[in-house]
This record gives sequence, structure tokens and C-alpha cells, in this order.
Amino acid sequence: MSNQKTQPPSAPSAGGLRIGMLGLYGMPMPELHFTGFETAFGEIAPRLVEKGHEVTIYCRRAHFPRHLRRPAWKGVRLVYVPSPGGKNFSGILATLFSAIHALVVGRYQLFFFVNVGMGHHAALCRFFGKKVVMNVDGIDWKRAKWGRLARAYFLSAARSAIRFCNVLITDADVMHKFYLTEFGKETSMIAYGAYVETSTNPSLIEQFGVAPDGYYLIASRLIPENHADLIVEGFLQSGTKRKLVIAGGANYDSPFHRRLNSLATDAVIFTGHVHDQNVIKELHCNCFAYLHGHSVGGTNPSLLKAMGYGNCIAALDTPFNREVLADTGVFFSRDAADVASRLKEFEENPALVSRLRGMGPERIVLEYTWPKIADQYDVLFRQVVAGTA
Repeated sequence: MSNQKTQPPSAPSAGGLRIGMLGLYGMPMPELHFTGFETAFGEIAPRLVEKGHEVTIYCRRAHFPRHLRRPAWKGVRLVYVPSPGGKNFSGILATLFSAIHALVVGRYQLFFFVNVGMGHHAALCRFFGKKVVMNVDGIDWKRAKWGRLARAYFLSAARSAIRFCNVLITDADVMHKFYLTEFGKETSMIAYGAYVETSTNPSLIEQFGVAPDGYYLIASRLIPENHADLIVEGFLQSGTKRKLVIAGGANYDSPFHRRLNSLATDAVIFTGHVHDQNVIKELHCNCFAYLHGHSVGGTNPSLLKAMGYGNCIAALDTPFNREVLADTGVFFSRDAADVASRLKEFEENPALVSRLRGMGPERIVLEYTWPKIADQYDVLFRQVVAGTA
């Protein structure tokens, strides 16, 4: 089975474009790990360089210690911009500075934005006649984690992106249909990728007091829309003798995290945020099953990662999760008793667990490899610049 070192390269392309990527935290490096978009374009951008493109990623300076502000990484040029404004406003302000720099000195043939919240920034670049593509990353104005003012801003930014961008990219067929139904906007669907990998150092999980096959795993940010509380309740109701490891950062002063802690017993292990990706890999590769409670967004990178690691997966029943998993996992409703039923099903049916573990990697190789995703971006970007998209 393919893995990170042997996954085939992207197909070569003739010529190249000057591409600016805006809205990211920055480029992942060995000493600096990001999640989400940054992980994705840390894979895609270098592959676009291999195809002959000149790619620049704008990075938020505050997230890069001075000694890590490299001028380039894996052939991708890096520009560091100020990112004031704290957690709530740094993205908006940093992307504004990025857009100004890109317009004044960038000379890019294509401006690529991530996150629908940057829709007004994209409109600014279109005002100056630039070719603009945006990956919308879902429907942030519907997310419970944002307040009323933030949701109103996201909706206004989405309308701006829909009106002005040359092309919008969605990451799932369900999201493509949502934009078409709600806004009458056709989008290009390009998902994300993952690697197929296996355990190489299982001793790394010993620090959490667990052994291979002796625990279920949640690996996500601990926010209400990821439903860790629902999963904990179902886990406890199932009567399993296994542990539940929850790998994810959290602000334990919030009401949600107080509730999560109140539900937990000695069988529930909170690791906090795990920075070492080798540890994350081993937690995945050695778990009995992975429990995925994400309820929003399109193609979820965490779910793809779990599939690539060969996890037996039970996921919250949403159209997005069904699209990604297809028949390679089982699903539970927003009912703790249903979660408990799925866990009992795993406990009583080792053949099912074994079969699901083998199906996830096969689906990754078929549908979600990074070379395939990079090829799709390459074709789309060239079409946009040529005026044929």
C-alpha cells in the first residue's frame, strides 16, 4: 500500500504561472505544524512548483519566530506580513496586508484565497482586474462557535466572494450542491488528500497509559460542533473495558469544557494538544477505533487522515461524513445510546473492525491522494488564467 515516501509524484505540466496564496497562517515546516488549510497547501504548493509554477505563500508573521522566517521552503516563496488584532482579527488584517503587498509588488497572474471570510479581500483584488480563485472552506456564517456579528461578517464576505471571484472551489459534492442551491453559484469541487501510513514506533503511546487496541480515539479540537461530549456519553454507556483517548487542545474554562470534564471518568484520557505528528500517527495506528464527531464543513482532513492510518471509524451521520467515508465506516446519530450501540457492534464483531481498517486506505489511494489533488488545482488555475474556466 502507498505511503508518504512512495506516493507517486504529480504529473508534469508545461510552462508555469505566478501564483499568490493569501489567507493562510503560513507554510508548515518541520519545526512548525499547522492544521487544516495549511497542511493541505503545504502539500499542494510544492507540487505546483514542481509543475513549473512560481508560488508565493503569505505568512502571518506573529506565528513564525524570527529564526523560522525562511525566505522559501520546498521551492515555495514565503512573504511575512504583520498580523495584529489577536485571535479574532489577525486573519482579516494579515490578509489585507497580504492583498496590498500582492497588488503593489506581487505581479501574480492568479490570486488564490482560502476561507470564505476573505471574500471582501478577494473582491478588492478583482476591482484591480486580477484573476481570483477562492477555496471557500464551508459555511462559516452557520457555525455555532461564532457570535452574531462574526456570522454576519462571514455571510457578507461569502456574498462578496460569490459575486466577484472568477472561480470558487468547494471541497465536497455536498458543499457544491449547497452553494448552487442557496446562491445559484456553480463551484469547482476539489477535495483534500492524505497519506497511507502504518505504525513504526508504537511505544510512543505508552506515555498516555494505553496499549495497542486498548483504546478508542478522538483527535480534534474540543469545540461543541465536534461533539466530544456526545461521544464520551456514548462511550461510558457502552460498558467497554477499553479507554477513550481525547487528543486535542481546549480552553477548559469554557462551559463546554467544564461539561466535558464533568462527564469524564478515569477511563477518559485527555492528552491536550499533541504537537508531535509522530505521536499523533501512533495514536491513530494503534487505536481500536476512531470516533469522529465533526458536524460542519466539507471534506474533513482529520477524517481523511484517520482513513489513511487504517482506522476502524465510526462517524457522526452527516452528508459530509457519508460522502468521504462511503462504505468504509459506520455512522451514529446525535444520540449517546446510538454511539454506545456502534461501540458494542465493534466490540462484538472483530471481523467488522478488521474489514473497515482495510477499506479506508484503499479509498484514500483511489480518491484522495495529494498528487491527484495538486493536478486538479494545476488544471483549474491554468484554465482561470487562460479565461476558459
